[in-house]
Amino acid sequence: MALNPVERRLAHLCGEWITFRENRAARLLLWQVENDCLRLLQAFFESQKHDTPYRSGDLFIVFDAPFEHSIQYSRVLKQSLVGQYEASRDELATQGEATDWMPGPASAPHSPEGFVSALCSLGSRYHHSVGTVVAVLLPQLVMDEAAFVSWVERALDRGLPERMRLILADTLGTPQNQELATRGDPRIVVAQPQVNALNMAQETFAQEATSGPAGVFRNHLIGLAALLEKGSADQVKAKALDALAFARAQQWSDQEVVLRLMVAGALLKEARCSEAIQVYEAARLAAEKTVAAEHPAGRKLVLQTWFGQAGAHLADGDEAQAVVCYDQATAVAQQDRNPILAIEAQRMAGYCRWRQSDVDGALVGYGRALAMGAQLRAEVRGMTTLPLAAVDMLRAVDSERTASVEAVKLRLDRQLEQDRREAGEQAAAAGATISEASALQIESQLDESLARSRQTAEDELQQLVADASGTFAACFANSRRLLASDWPLVGTAAFPGLSRGPGLAAADGSTV
Repeated sequence: MALNPVERRLAHLCGEWITFRENRAARLLLWQVENDCLRLLQAFFESQKHDTPYRSGDLFIVFDAPFEHSIQYSRVLKQSLVGQYEASRDELATQGEATDWMPGPASAPHSPEGFVSALCSLGSRYHHSVGTVVAVLLPQLVMDEAAFVSWVERALDRGLPERMRLILADTLGTPQNQELATRGDPRIVVAQPQVNALNMAQETFAQEATSGPAGVFRNHLIGLAALLEKGSADQVKAKALDALAFARAQQWSDQEVVLRLMVAGALLKEARCSEAIQVYEAARLAAEKTVAAEHPAGRKLVLQTWFGQAGAHLADGDEAQAVVCYDQATAVAQQDRNPILAIEAQRMAGYCRWRQSDVDGALVGYGRALAMGAQLRAEVRGMTTLPLAAVDMLRAVDSERTASVEAVKLRLDRQLEQDRREAGEQAAAAGATISEASALQIESQLDESLARSRQTAEDELQQLVADASGTFAACFANSRRLLASDWPLVGTAAFPGLSRGPGLAAADGSTV
């Protein structure tokens, strides 16, 4: 049976994996892929649990726990290993396998070596039915990259047997494991599998029978998407003409909007702002037709055109026209009951006014954004751009004092990193067989150090606010009520990169 495009790529990954596995010196595979291919890697790991033409026969165990420090990570990985095993007991029993595995004494230390010992214990218990035991380390968050690298190196130095391997995954755009990648360690293999999400989509559609107008138009879109990635704006425009004529003939106003947004995006990539603005305006005319026709996505399409045009004006240095667009976007977002984009539109309107030295106007925009945020559930606010709006407002009131707040935040981040690093060094000094008592003591001392560091930063912050103007203090207090009692120092509403300043809205309404 022929494989579909997704399956072919899973088979390709399987082939790459087997090539790595046959390298007797290798123990760690670092896969580097484009951002949009991470899910394909995850699909590969999941597919290895099933009987497919691209199954390697190896046991892949995925661990996505965040890395805070060595002891915590080691403990959580072992707990996850046991938990995943417990969840598979019934399936093992159905297959006639033993269900009595328990980590041995060597697994007890909360160390990289202890985790590897637990994996070895599992592999030994089921050596007759599984090939290689593979720990796939995909931490959701790494608090200290250097400490994580040290943890991985200690795991490798434990001496992984030939039938045990580690896998890490990186995105090519934002690699997190470059230090490991450039070590030149023969145990580490860095590979960039040739898997491309866009090519996969093109092949998928090409395999399907093209029937009716929808099939023809789909092929137009796929061709345009390929040009957007690799071609010039003029090539995208030329390709879009036929697709646009086809969409108009079918009276597909919604698809006309999509096409025009793609063209405008291509123009913006080449800084052809005036042309992009004209295309956004034409796209909005088509989008308004979808609203008139009561298309369910009509207002969303109109909203995209306003955000896109605003971004084009801003890129062109015309903040006044950008404000007009962001205000229009706010109105449409509210009609569409989309508070998150309404908040972002007003934040950006405030930012544009601030760029024009209109502080009062900027405060109005930021104030509207915060007022809209107050209508959201407290746990959702930190996931929006409200934290940015809050800092933008403080900066508009007193830029120097806000820079001092930023400095407090940055000093705290460095100190927390140092606290964790020192704890990691203590754990490393305790060695592979660190006792439970020593681990608890190190973690207790770390908790105390983190608390002291946070309190010191909070005291500095409170002094800055106490010495500020009434307006600054009021804005700060209101933001804390909305976001979190520890904002902007720690917590889910705090954000890294405070020093980057206000973001700029992208053509799709996101912030870059």
